[in-house]
Amino acid sequence: MPRFDQFPEFATRLSYRRQTTSRGGLFLGLARLSLMGVTASMSSGCLIKDPPPYTQPKQTPPRLDLVAALPSPDQLIVRNTGDTIAFNVPVVSEDAGDRLEAWLQLDVGTPDEDLITTANVPPSTLDDTSRAFTLSYTVEENLASGCHRFTLRVSHELNFTSGTNVLDPKDVAEVYWWANIDPENSTTLVNCPLASSGGM
Repeated sequence: MPRFDQFPEFATRLSYRRQTTSRGGLFLGLARLSLMGVTASMSSGCLIKDPPPYTQPKQTPPRLDLVAALPSPDQLIVRNTGDTIAFNVPVVSEDAGDRLEAWLQLDVGTPDEDLITTANVPPSTLDDTSRAFTLSYTVEENLASGCHRFTLRVSHELNFTSGTNVLDPKDVAEVYWWANIDPENSTTLVNCPLASSGGM
């Protein structure tokens, strides 16, 4: 508290006290407003936004790993009557809940066309590299010696309509193998290419 002789000449004790008190109140008011502003800015920065809505992954066509496929599609298969050919082809795809189905066929597009067997794998995602189609064929006695083509046709199960026909041809993957059956009895392999990545 200042001494009386320190007050301005025009001020009384009471008026000076009011003057100093009003200045202090103004300072406290400004400090409170500043603090409220800082608090408001901090609280707005801590708000947690709602996560984006979940969207179902889109289905993608199957992709066959031909490098890891067995037998290799680029090698001629040689077997005799009674021998078994085991096929193993890794596959990846985004399935959106629809499993993959594979059809193994013999000599597609010829009078001797035949469905050998089918297989399926459960639905999964593109990150899953553990799936593979495993099928086999035992060479029958009535199969003519010479060159034959095996076709593996893969698509989503709901895409198949009747037999190997499909609704969407873009949702299909195929791999081919050429086989020389009973080579000792074969007279010619003119129509049997070394690589099996194309048609007959």
